[in-house]
Amino acid sequence: MASLAYAEGLWRGGRWPMTRGAWQALQDEVASATDAVVAGNGYTTGHLDGEPDAPAFVPNVVGQQLFGRLSALRAALAEAVIVDDPALAVIGRRVTLRDDDGHEDTYELVSPGAGDPRAGLVAADSPVGSAILGTRLGEVVQVAAPAGTWSATVTRIA
Repeated sequence: MASLAYAEGLWRGGRWPMTRGAWQALQDEVASATDAVVAGNGYTTGHLDGEPDAPAFVPNVVGQQLFGRLSALRAALAEAVIVDDPALAVIGRRVTLRDDDGHEDTYELVSPGAGDPRAGLVAADSPVGSAILGTRLGEVVQVAAPAGTWSATVTRIA
């Protein structure tokens, strides 16, 4: 079942709905990552093949990870939609789910690729994140996780 927010057309596919605070945090992270790239973090100095006197800055593993993260951050920011409805589960909100056994877990929705499930952070593009993104209090979600599909009810959005 599509969530009410999707049915209302608050955003279209590929867009990332988020709180104003989450949008600002994403802006700040892009700026910080950009500064790190400009500062040359994650680079080694070497020479171009065949040009012994021409210096080159070649990204090492850290630099490659930094470029990848910066690319993902910029993509998420380009597709961000600020949603001010406090009753809607969007990036930047904490959502509590109760499974069929009565067990409750609380997750904070974060930007795509930024999840850390052990810390309670679920990326909006993860199985749990995509199931709860756009939901409202009382909705039942189906989570299609690698370990199997399970359902839960949204019991709190903060």
